[in-house]
Amino acid sequence: MSNNILEQIVAKRIKSVDIARSKISLKNLSKKCQHLPETISLYKKIRNSSQTALIAEMKRSSPSAGVLDSQLDPSERTETYCKAGASAISVLTEQDYFKGSINDLKIASKIAHSYNIPVLRKDFIIDEYQIYEARASGADAILLIIGILDEESYQLFYNLSHDLQMDVLVEVFDDSELEKALKLSPKLIGVNNRNLKTLETNLSVFEHLSTKIPSSILKVAESGMKSFEDIKKMSDIGADAVLVGEALMKSDSKFEMISKITKKHD
Repeated sequence: MSNNILEQIVAKRIKSVDIARSKISLKNLSKKCQHLPETISLYKKIRNSSQTALIAEMKRSSPSAGVLDSQLDPSERTETYCKAGASAISVLTEQDYFKGSINDLKIASKIAHSYNIPVLRKDFIIDEYQIYEARASGADAILLIIGILDEESYQLFYNLSHDLQMDVLVEVFDDSELEKALKLSPKLIGVNNRNLKTLETNLSVFEHLSTKIPSSILKVAESGMKSFEDIKKMSDIGADAVLVGEALMKSDSKFEMISKITKKHD
């Protein structure tokens, strides 16, 4: 087995997609996507935010932090995030390492949409099946990780997502990934401060790459923000939005933390 955690996750994801496809065919998923309500634009939510927007993430576990909340109630958590002022909700749906599920996405989407808040499917997307599955389950946007996609897959998945009226958050970690990402001129780029191969974090990754992203593209800082001060730093150096998961999951006062980040009660 590979020592590279990213390769391990992708290998498991390939198998789990095959299992999902054996239960619900791509054809049936595609049909479901034809008669769905309009999506809520993640891009517009971030662009129109008067403050640095917060994408509040829920996850039960992660390879870097271990178990965060084995008893996570996606309904209750989404409600808290929305009421506290999050601009969007991110739902981890990978089951082997993050203990998420597509059902979490369905539950979160139903509640978030009642607040007119978009939901991002956060996963390791390596098959078009997952994109149809995301739309059919209520996602308004998906994450595409440049580090696990060749250029052909990136373009195919990016275009398919837009055909299904979902925004795409394109995730990069280094200069070569950013160069590849920019070939499609995406509207949203997420800079992951975490090296998915080693799980190490360094906030200077965003600081370095954000200067190379055209001003027409919205920049999202992801991972490694452990405190309000870290989040403020990302905002001060140009983040249009921050995606915060672990710090929120560990917080004893999630509502207050979100309110402080978004300055909702100032």
